Amino acid sequence: MISGVGELYHLKGTNPEKALDKACKEFESLFAYQLMKVMGGSIPDGGLFEKGLASDIYRDMLFQNVGRAVAETDALGIGSLLKNHQRALQPFQDGSGQSGQSR
Repeated sequence: MISGVGELYHLKGTNPEKALDKACKEFESLFAYQLMKVMGGSIPDGGLFEKGLASDIYRDMLFQNVGRAVAETDALGIGSLLKNHQRALQPFQDGSGQSGQSR
C-alpha cells in the first residue's frame, strides 16, 4: 500500500505540494483498505469467498485495489480534507504565526 516513504521524503524537499497530495492520497487509501477489510470480515464463509489461504490473499488484494481506487477518486473526501487542513496549518508550522490571510 505505502509506496516509497523515502521517495515521499525526497519529494517533500523538491515539490512539497505534490508530496502533500501523495501523502493524503496514501492515507485515504489505507483508511479505505482498513474499512473494506473490516467490512469483508462480516461476510459469512462460503458466501462471496471460500475458505483458504488463496482466498485470503485474493480478498486482501481486492481490498487493497479498492482502497487505491477510492483514494484516486477522492470518493471519501478524507484526502482533500487532510490536505486543506494541512494547508491551513502551514503558516503556523513555518513559525510565522500569521495565517497570511487578511481578516
